[in-house]
Amino acid sequence: MKKDRYLYILVGLLILALYLTTKSYRNFSLEKSISACVYAQIKKNPGLKSQDAKLYCENEIKVKKNE
Repeated sequence: MKKDRYLYILVGLLILALYLTTKSYRNFSLEKSISACVYAQIKKNPGLKSQDAKLYCENEIKVKKNE
């Protein structure tokens, strides 16, 4: 019975850790994708401003994410 209590506490802590991890790293990959897209757009079109490229990339990535 005592072993089961430690197991339940461990599982509860692991679930809490996974929940907190997903909350803190939710937009990490999205930000990395946007920055990579901005870099590629500026490299492809040297006359493009970085702010315009960022807006374009945010719109394109959000559209693809919602599909």
